[in-house]
Amino acid sequence: MARMRLRFNVWPDPVIELTDTPNPKCRTCKGEGGWDYDYGHPETGEYDGTDTEYCACWDPDHVRRLLPVPRLLARLLFGWAPPVYSEEPPF
Repeated sequence: MARMRLRFNVWPDPVIELTDTPNPKCRTCKGEGGWDYDYGHPETGEYDGTDTEYCACWDPDHVRRLLPVPRLLARLLFGWAPPVYSEEPPF
């Protein structure tokens, strides 16, 4: 059973979407939706990164875009602004 909530997302365009949330009563993930684990390089054993494993109670890809938000309205309501790039060198 999906537990849906509204969320404002700014990427790639400002939009209000309906998304699934983890089950707060799940005994496996304790309502967090998953867990992170570190893994090492198979030959050297050195740290090679972190991966996330999602719990069966949550599907993070279960998202429905509901309403695109104009950029001006997103800036006024949510304080979001598109990134500004400069042609100047950093030094």
